[in-house]
Amino acid sequence: METKRRIELEYTQEFKIACKINNLRPEDLLQYFINHVSFYAFIGGNMEAIYLWATTVCIDFKEEYGGEPQPVTDHRIQEISLKYIKMLTALNMDDGAPKTLEHYNSVSIMKEWSVEMSPITNYETYVQISDEVLLQLTFDFNLVCRMNGTEIQGLLQYFINRISLARERALNLHRLIKTDPSTAFLLLLISQHENVKYKILPQQEMYKKFAARLLKLDEQQEGESNLENKIRNYNIFYLDWYNALNKNIN
Repeated sequence: METKRRIELEYTQEFKIACKINNLRPEDLLQYFINHVSFYAFIGGNMEAIYLWATTVCIDFKEEYGGEPQPVTDHRIQEISLKYIKMLTALNMDDGAPKTLEHYNSVSIMKEWSVEMSPITNYETYVQISDEVLLQLTFDFNLVCRMNGTEIQGLLQYFINRISLARERALNLHRLIKTDPSTAFLLLLISQHENVKYKILPQQEMYKKFAARLLKLDEQQEGESNLENKIRNYNIFYLDWYNALNKNIN
């Protein structure tokens, strides 16, 4: 395998649980996240919810940890960027365009921008996260990171750290409005993306068993007023599910 820049990522227990329960390899979930970060959504463009949530993760990371945008001094890059930003802005201001057409046109514009920019920029196309695994970095992802002054490793680790099925379930039951973009992205991915939604799980019976237990746990937690207690109880449940899957597969 060709050597690329190596970054070190630590998979939290909750991230591993979320991947195992949804039959996703960690590197696949990370790649899905990268692929859905959208510069058009970043500047306020109208995109599908899964792109908005992925891009919101980047914005939240910037707000929490800061970062200085990298200055662009090359006049060619400045001129090219200004041209395409104007095109995207005009597209965003066209209220008469159907949403599907707007999405298609924004993707087309970004592809043109990428082709024109690639020869004169040093954007990374891949990073290595293990001896066997490379993550492909899209032009959109690179661009949003550059404009936010965000390190790729830090952003990916932030996405990993924020994934929590237990917290999301407890928050929904607690009827709080705030949701976490990382977990919201995961839930949208597994419910809408055909490559994931219709994936045949090797543990169907166990999945049905724990899904039924989860509904009963929801009923039990209705009377719990303390949010942290709810999160802890759901954490125990999801860890039990994770361990059962590992035992069954082994």
